[in-house]
Amino acid sequence: MENSTQRRTIYADHNATTPLGPAARKAMIEALDAWGNPSSSHGIGRQARELLEKARAQVASSCGVDTKDVVFTSGGSEANAQAILGMHFGVEGLRVVTAETEHSSVRDAIAFLEKRGATVYRAPVLPSGQVDTGVLEALIREHRPHLVSLMAANNETGVVLDLEKVSALCQEFEAAFHCDCVQAFGKIPRELWNRADLITISSHKIYGPKGVGALIVRGGRKLVPLPFGGTQEVKRRGGTQNMMGIIGFGAACEELAPQSESLRPLQQRFEKALEEGLTGVSVNGSTAPRVANTSNVRISGLVSEVMLSILDLSGVCVSAGSACSSGSISPSPVLLAMGLDKNQARECLRFSWGRDTSPQDIDTVAGLVIEHVNRIRARNTR
Repeated sequence: MENSTQRRTIYADHNATTPLGPAARKAMIEALDAWGNPSSSHGIGRQARELLEKARAQVASSCGVDTKDVVFTSGGSEANAQAILGMHFGVEGLRVVTAETEHSSVRDAIAFLEKRGATVYRAPVLPSGQVDTGVLEALIREHRPHLVSLMAANNETGVVLDLEKVSALCQEFEAAFHCDCVQAFGKIPRELWNRADLITISSHKIYGPKGVGALIVRGGRKLVPLPFGGTQEVKRRGGTQNMMGIIGFGAACEELAPQSESLRPLQQRFEKALEEGLTGVSVNGSTAPRVANTSNVRISGLVSEVMLSILDLSGVCVSAGSACSSGSISPSPVLLAMGLDKNQARECLRFSWGRDTSPQDIDTVAGLVIEHVNRIRARNTR
Protein backbone atom coordinates (compact mmCIF):
# COMPACT_ATOMS: atom_id res chain seq x y z
CA MET A 1 0.00 0.00 0.00
CA GLU A 2 1.18 3.54 -0.71
CA ASN A 3 3.04 5.15 2.17
CA SER A 4 0.56 7.42 3.96
CA THR A 5 3.27 10.05 4.56
CA GLN A 6 3.53 10.51 0.79
CA ARG A 7 -0.19 10.77 0.11
CA ARG A 8 -1.79 14.19 -0.31
CA THR A 9 -4.30 15.02 2.40
CA ILE A 10 -7.88 14.97 1.16
CA TYR A 11 -10.25 17.16 3.12
CA ALA A 12 -13.78 15.74 3.30
CA ASP A 13 -15.10 17.63 6.31
CA HIS A 14 -16.40 20.89 4.82
CA ASN A 15 -19.52 20.86 7.01
CA ALA A 16 -17.23 21.30 10.02
CA THR A 17 -15.34 24.19 8.44
CA THR A 18 -13.99 25.30 5.08
CA PRO A 19 -10.50 26.52 4.20
CA LEU A 20 -10.05 30.26 3.96
CA GLY A 21 -10.76 31.36 0.40
CA PRO A 22 -8.53 33.73 -1.61
CA ALA A 23 -11.01 36.61 -1.59
CA ALA A 24 -11.40 36.53 2.19
CA ARG A 25 -7.66 36.16 2.73
CA LYS A 26 -6.86 39.15 0.49
CA ALA A 27 -9.50 41.36 2.11
CA MET A 28 -8.35 40.47 5.62
CA ILE A 29 -4.72 41.31 4.85
CA GLU A 30 -5.77 44.69 3.47
CA ALA A 31 -7.95 45.24 6.55
CA LEU A 32 -4.89 45.18 8.82
CA ASP A 33 -4.34 48.84 7.98
CA ALA A 34 -7.91 49.79 8.91
CA TRP A 35 -7.36 49.50 12.66
CA GLY A 36 -9.81 52.16 13.80
CA ASN A 37 -12.85 51.58 15.97
CA PRO A 38 -15.90 51.79 13.68
CA SER A 39 -17.87 53.45 16.50
CA SER A 40 -15.42 56.39 16.66
CA SER A 41 -16.49 59.61 14.97
CA HIS A 42 -13.04 60.75 13.79
CA GLY A 43 -11.52 60.06 10.39
CA ILE A 44 -9.80 56.79 11.29
CA GLY A 45 -13.01 55.51 12.85
CA ARG A 46 -15.02 56.56 9.82
CA GLN A 47 -12.62 54.65 7.57
CA ALA A 48 -13.28 51.50 9.59
CA ARG A 49 -17.03 52.19 9.58
CA GLU A 50 -17.02 52.39 5.77
CA LEU A 51 -15.39 48.95 5.53
CA LEU A 52 -17.81 47.56 8.10
CA GLU A 53 -20.82 48.77 6.16
CA LYS A 54 -19.37 47.55 2.87
CA ALA A 55 -19.11 44.07 4.38
CA ARG A 56 -22.65 44.34 5.73
CA ALA A 57 -23.88 45.18 2.23
CA GLN A 58 -21.97 42.21 0.79
CA VAL A 59 -23.56 39.83 3.29
CA ALA A 60 -27.02 41.30 2.75
CA SER A 61 -26.70 41.04 -1.02
CA SER A 62 -25.67 37.39 -0.86
CA CYS A 63 -28.73 36.63 1.28
CA GLY A 64 -31.15 38.78 -0.71
CA VAL A 65 -32.09 40.89 2.33
CA ASP A 66 -31.86 44.55 3.34
CA THR A 67 -28.56 45.81 4.71
CA LYS A 68 -30.26 47.05 7.89
CA ASP A 69 -31.36 43.47 8.66
CA VAL A 70 -27.80 42.15 9.13
CA VAL A 71 -26.53 41.82 12.71
CA PHE A 72 -22.93 40.63 12.97
CA THR A 73 -22.16 38.02 15.65
CA SER A 74 -19.25 35.81 16.68
CA GLY A 75 -20.66 32.92 14.63
CA GLY A 76 -23.63 30.65 14.06
CA SER A 77 -23.99 29.49 17.66
CA GLU A 78 -24.23 33.03 19.00
CA ALA A 79 -26.64 34.00 16.22
CA ASN A 80 -28.88 31.05 17.11
CA ALA A 81 -28.83 32.01 20.78
CA GLN A 82 -29.49 35.64 19.91
CA ALA A 83 -32.48 34.72 17.79
CA ILE A 84 -34.03 32.46 20.41
CA LEU A 85 -33.15 34.28 23.63
CA GLY A 86 -32.85 37.84 22.36
CA MET A 87 -36.44 37.95 21.17
CA HIS A 88 -38.16 35.54 23.49
CA PHE A 89 -36.50 35.42 26.91
CA GLY A 90 -38.99 36.71 29.48
CA VAL A 91 -42.06 36.36 27.26
CA GLU A 92 -44.85 35.16 29.53
CA GLY A 93 -46.44 31.90 28.45
CA LEU A 94 -43.89 31.42 25.67
CA ARG A 95 -44.64 28.55 23.27
CA VAL A 96 -41.93 27.16 21.02
CA VAL A 97 -42.02 24.53 18.29
CA THR A 98 -38.77 22.92 17.19
CA ALA A 99 -37.49 19.50 16.07
CA GLU A 100 -35.38 16.78 17.64
CA THR A 101 -32.61 17.17 15.06
CA GLU A 102 -31.54 20.78 15.60
CA HIS A 103 -27.98 21.94 16.21
CA SER A 104 -26.92 21.85 19.86
CA SER A 105 -26.82 25.66 20.03
CA VAL A 106 -30.54 25.70 19.24
CA ARG A 107 -31.38 22.74 21.45
CA ASP A 108 -29.55 24.23 24.42
CA ALA A 109 -31.00 27.73 24.01
CA ILE A 110 -34.53 26.33 23.84
CA ALA A 111 -33.85 24.07 26.83
CA PHE A 112 -32.73 27.18 28.73
CA LEU A 113 -36.10 28.81 28.03
CA GLU A 114 -37.94 25.60 28.86
CA LYS A 115 -36.36 25.48 32.32
CA ARG A 116 -37.65 29.01 32.85
CA GLY A 117 -41.25 28.28 32.02
CA ALA A 118 -41.51 28.09 28.23
CA THR A 119 -43.62 25.31 26.75
CA VAL A 120 -41.71 23.47 24.03
CA TYR A 121 -43.18 21.13 21.42
CA ARG A 122 -40.69 18.99 19.50
CA ALA A 123 -41.76 17.66 16.13
CA PRO A 124 -40.42 14.18 15.30
CA VAL A 125 -38.50 13.36 12.15
CA LEU A 126 -39.24 10.58 9.71
CA PRO A 127 -36.71 7.78 9.05
CA SER A 128 -35.63 9.83 6.03
CA GLY A 129 -34.48 12.60 8.36
CA GLN A 130 -37.17 15.04 7.23
CA VAL A 131 -39.25 16.81 9.84
CA ASP A 132 -42.72 15.24 9.90
CA THR A 133 -44.62 18.20 8.46
CA GLY A 134 -47.96 16.58 9.24
CA VAL A 135 -47.18 16.54 12.95
CA LEU A 136 -45.52 19.94 12.67
CA GLU A 137 -48.62 21.47 11.13
CA ALA A 138 -50.82 19.95 13.84
CA LEU A 139 -48.56 21.38 16.56
CA ILE A 140 -48.60 24.85 15.03
CA ARG A 141 -52.36 24.83 14.47
CA GLU A 142 -53.16 23.61 17.96
CA HIS A 143 -50.64 25.51 20.06
CA ARG A 144 -50.13 28.75 18.06
CA PRO A 145 -46.44 29.08 19.02
CA HIS A 146 -44.66 32.39 19.38
CA LEU A 147 -41.55 30.87 17.80
CA VAL A 148 -40.79 28.05 15.36
CA SER A 149 -37.08 27.18 15.16
CA LEU A 150 -35.99 24.71 12.47
CA MET A 151 -32.78 24.32 10.48
CA ALA A 152 -32.83 24.59 6.69
CA ALA A 153 -30.30 21.80 6.08
CA ASN A 154 -29.15 19.33 8.68
CA ASN A 155 -25.46 19.57 9.51
CA GLU A 156 -25.01 15.80 9.87
CA THR A 157 -27.15 14.32 7.09
CA GLY A 158 -27.65 17.27 4.73
CA VAL A 159 -31.42 16.66 4.71
CA VAL A 160 -33.30 19.79 3.63
CA LEU A 161 -36.40 21.09 5.39
CA ASP A 162 -39.64 21.67 3.47
CA LEU A 163 -39.02 25.40 3.77
CA GLU A 164 -41.95 26.52 1.64
CA LYS A 165 -44.38 24.56 3.80
CA VAL A 166 -42.91 25.76 7.10
CA SER A 167 -42.74 29.40 5.98
CA ALA A 168 -46.39 29.32 4.92
CA LEU A 169 -47.50 27.77 8.22
CA CYS A 170 -45.60 30.32 10.28
CA GLN A 171 -47.03 33.17 8.26
CA GLU A 172 -50.57 31.81 8.53
CA PHE A 173 -50.42 31.43 12.30
CA GLU A 174 -48.25 34.50 12.95
CA ALA A 175 -45.35 32.59 14.48
CA ALA A 176 -41.84 33.98 14.20
CA PHE A 177 -39.81 31.59 12.06
CA HIS A 178 -36.17 31.21 13.03
CA CYS A 179 -34.19 29.27 10.44
CA ASP A 180 -30.67 28.03 11.11
CA CYS A 181 -29.19 28.33 7.61
CA VAL A 182 -25.56 27.69 8.51
CA GLN A 183 -25.38 24.55 6.34
CA ALA A 184 -27.84 25.82 3.70
CA PHE A 185 -26.08 29.12 2.95
CA GLY A 186 -24.32 28.74 -0.39
CA LYS A 187 -25.68 25.24 -0.95
CA ILE A 188 -29.36 25.75 -1.75
CA PRO A 189 -31.03 28.75 -3.43
CA ARG A 190 -31.53 31.61 -0.99
CA GLU A 191 -35.12 32.05 -2.14
CA LEU A 192 -35.95 28.86 -0.27
CA TRP A 193 -34.87 30.19 3.13
CA ASN A 194 -34.65 33.97 3.09
CA ARG A 195 -38.35 34.44 3.83
CA ALA A 196 -37.77 33.45 7.46
CA ASP A 197 -38.04 36.14 10.14
CA LEU A 198 -34.73 35.28 11.77
CA ILE A 199 -31.90 33.67 9.80
CA THR A 200 -28.58 32.34 11.07
CA ILE A 201 -25.51 32.20 8.82
CA SER A 202 -21.81 31.64 9.47
CA SER A 203 -18.63 32.77 7.74
CA HIS A 204 -16.39 29.74 8.12
CA LYS A 205 -18.82 27.45 6.29
CA ILE A 206 -18.46 29.53 3.09
CA TYR A 207 -14.65 29.89 2.91
CA GLY A 208 -14.54 32.88 5.24
CA PRO A 209 -12.78 33.23 8.62
CA LYS A 210 -13.91 31.64 11.87
CA GLY A 211 -15.31 33.69 14.72
CA VAL A 212 -17.86 35.68 12.72
CA GLY A 213 -21.41 35.10 11.56
CA ALA A 214 -24.65 36.99 11.27
CA LEU A 215 -28.24 36.95 12.37
CA ILE A 216 -30.64 38.31 9.77
CA VAL A 217 -33.47 40.09 11.58
CA ARG A 218 -36.44 40.82 9.33
CA GLY A 219 -39.20 43.37 9.82
CA GLY A 220 -37.44 45.54 12.39
CA ARG A 221 -37.94 43.01 15.18
CA LYS A 222 -36.52 44.10 18.53
CA LEU A 223 -33.75 42.10 20.16
CA VAL A 224 -32.38 42.08 23.67
CA PRO A 225 -28.60 42.15 23.00
CA LEU A 226 -26.95 39.15 24.64
CA PRO A 227 -23.59 40.92 25.20
CA PHE A 228 -24.74 43.95 27.22
CA GLY A 229 -23.04 47.27 27.48
CA GLY A 230 -22.74 48.62 23.95
CA THR A 231 -24.77 50.30 21.24
CA GLN A 232 -23.11 48.48 18.35
CA GLU A 233 -25.19 46.85 15.60
CA VAL A 234 -27.98 49.38 16.25
CA LYS A 235 -28.20 48.20 19.88
CA ARG A 236 -28.81 44.62 18.77
CA ARG A 237 -25.42 43.13 19.71
CA GLY A 238 -23.04 44.85 22.11
CA GLY A 239 -19.28 44.75 21.74
CA THR A 240 -16.73 46.20 19.32
CA GLN A 241 -17.06 44.44 16.00
CA ASN A 242 -14.52 41.88 14.83
CA MET A 243 -13.44 44.02 11.91
CA MET A 244 -10.99 41.65 10.26
CA GLY A 245 -13.41 38.74 10.50
CA ILE A 246 -16.35 40.76 9.23
CA ILE A 247 -14.39 42.10 6.27
CA GLY A 248 -13.29 38.55 5.42
CA PHE A 249 -16.89 37.37 5.76
CA GLY A 250 -18.08 40.05 3.35
CA ALA A 251 -15.43 39.13 0.80
CA ALA A 252 -16.33 35.44 1.08
CA CYS A 253 -19.95 36.36 0.34
CA GLU A 254 -18.85 38.23 -2.77
CA GLU A 255 -17.06 35.10 -3.96
CA LEU A 256 -19.89 32.77 -3.00
CA ALA A 257 -21.15 30.53 -5.78
CA PRO A 258 -24.15 28.37 -4.85
CA GLN A 259 -23.28 24.67 -4.81
CA SER A 260 -26.90 23.62 -5.24
CA GLU A 261 -26.10 21.04 -7.91
CA SER A 262 -22.44 21.41 -8.83
CA LEU A 263 -21.37 18.79 -6.28
CA ARG A 264 -24.28 16.40 -6.91
CA PRO A 265 -22.39 14.22 -9.43
CA LEU A 266 -19.54 13.79 -6.92
CA GLN A 267 -21.94 12.89 -4.12
CA GLN A 268 -23.63 10.31 -6.33
CA ARG A 269 -20.29 8.96 -7.56
CA PHE A 270 -19.05 8.44 -4.01
CA GLU A 271 -22.20 6.77 -2.72
CA LYS A 272 -22.45 4.51 -5.75
CA ALA A 273 -18.82 3.41 -5.35
CA LEU A 274 -19.39 2.44 -1.71
CA GLU A 275 -22.64 0.63 -2.44
CA GLU A 276 -21.00 -1.35 -5.25
CA GLY A 277 -17.78 -2.07 -3.35
CA LEU A 278 -19.17 -3.02 0.05
CA THR A 279 -22.01 -4.87 1.68
CA GLY A 280 -23.80 -3.51 4.73
CA VAL A 281 -23.57 0.12 3.62
CA SER A 282 -26.40 2.64 3.77
CA VAL A 283 -26.66 6.41 3.40
CA ASN A 284 -28.66 8.19 6.07
CA GLY A 285 -31.18 10.60 4.56
CA SER A 286 -30.73 9.28 1.02
CA THR A 287 -34.48 9.15 0.37
CA ALA A 288 -34.99 12.84 1.25
CA PRO A 289 -33.91 16.04 -0.49
CA ARG A 290 -30.32 16.74 0.57
CA VAL A 291 -27.66 19.34 -0.02
CA ALA A 292 -25.29 18.11 -2.70
CA ASN A 293 -22.10 18.00 -0.65
CA THR A 294 -23.05 15.70 2.24
CA SER A 295 -23.03 11.91 2.59
CA ASN A 296 -23.70 10.41 6.02
CA VAL A 297 -22.69 6.78 5.62
CA ARG A 298 -23.35 3.86 7.93
CA ILE A 299 -20.99 0.90 7.61
CA SER A 300 -22.50 -2.02 9.46
CA GLY A 301 -20.28 -3.60 12.09
CA LEU A 302 -17.58 -0.91 12.16
CA VAL A 303 -17.46 1.71 14.88
CA SER A 304 -16.94 5.14 13.35
CA GLU A 305 -14.10 5.97 15.75
CA VAL A 306 -12.02 3.17 14.24
CA MET A 307 -12.62 4.30 10.69
CA LEU A 308 -11.93 7.92 11.61
CA SER A 309 -8.49 7.02 12.90
CA ILE A 310 -7.64 4.75 9.96
CA LEU A 311 -8.72 7.32 7.38
CA ASP A 312 -6.84 10.06 9.21
CA LEU A 313 -3.66 7.98 9.04
CA SER A 314 -4.37 7.51 5.32
CA GLY A 315 -4.59 11.28 4.80
CA VAL A 316 -8.37 11.64 4.68
CA CYS A 317 -10.17 14.10 6.97
CA VAL A 318 -13.77 13.15 7.79
CA SER A 319 -15.99 13.30 10.87
CA ALA A 320 -18.20 10.88 12.72
CA GLY A 321 -21.96 10.87 12.59
CA SER A 322 -21.73 11.10 16.35
CA ALA A 323 -20.02 13.45 18.75
CA CYS A 324 -16.83 12.62 20.62
CA SER A 325 -16.93 13.27 24.35
CA SER A 326 -14.28 12.40 26.93
CA GLY A 327 -12.62 9.91 24.62
CA SER A 328 -15.77 7.91 23.88
CA ILE A 329 -18.28 8.03 21.08
CA SER A 330 -21.76 9.24 22.02
CA PRO A 331 -24.54 8.40 19.59
CA SER A 332 -25.80 11.34 17.56
CA PRO A 333 -29.21 12.69 18.64
CA VAL A 334 -29.94 13.32 14.96
CA LEU A 335 -29.40 9.70 13.97
CA LEU A 336 -31.27 8.40 17.00
CA ALA A 337 -34.22 10.61 16.10
CA MET A 338 -34.18 9.04 12.61
CA GLY A 339 -34.71 5.61 14.17
CA LEU A 340 -31.18 4.21 14.41
CA ASP A 341 -30.31 2.46 17.64
CA LYS A 342 -27.24 3.44 19.63
CA ASN A 343 -24.98 0.84 18.05
CA GLN A 344 -26.09 1.74 14.53
CA ALA A 345 -25.58 5.45 15.22
CA ARG A 346 -22.00 4.70 16.28
CA GLU A 347 -21.30 3.16 12.85
CA CYS A 348 -21.78 6.39 10.86
CA LEU A 349 -19.31 8.68 9.15
CA ARG A 350 -20.03 12.07 7.57
CA PHE A 351 -18.27 12.93 4.32
CA SER A 352 -18.77 16.54 3.24
CA TRP A 353 -17.22 17.80 0.02
CA GLY A 354 -16.23 21.29 -1.10
CA ARG A 355 -15.58 23.41 -4.15
CA ASP A 356 -12.02 22.10 -4.53
CA THR A 357 -13.02 18.43 -4.35
CA SER A 358 -12.16 16.58 -7.56
CA PRO A 359 -13.50 13.33 -9.03
CA GLN A 360 -10.09 11.85 -8.28
CA ASP A 361 -10.50 12.76 -4.61
CA ILE A 362 -13.87 10.99 -4.58
CA ASP A 363 -12.38 7.85 -6.13
CA THR A 364 -9.41 7.88 -3.75
CA VAL A 365 -11.55 8.24 -0.63
CA ALA A 366 -14.06 5.62 -1.76
CA GLY A 367 -11.22 3.25 -2.61
CA LEU A 368 -9.60 3.70 0.79
CA VAL A 369 -12.89 3.16 2.64
CA ILE A 370 -13.56 -0.04 0.69
CA GLU A 371 -10.00 -1.28 1.17
CA HIS A 372 -9.93 -0.70 4.93
CA VAL A 373 -13.44 -2.02 5.58
CA ASN A 374 -12.78 -5.22 3.68
CA ARG A 375 -9.45 -5.67 5.47
CA ILE A 376 -11.03 -5.21 8.92
CA ARG A 377 -13.94 -7.50 8.11
CA ALA A 378 -11.62 -10.20 6.79
CA ARG A 379 -9.52 -10.01 9.94
CA ASN A 380 -12.59 -10.19 12.17
CA THR A 381 -13.87 -13.35 10.46
CA ARG A 382 -10.66 -15.32 10.91
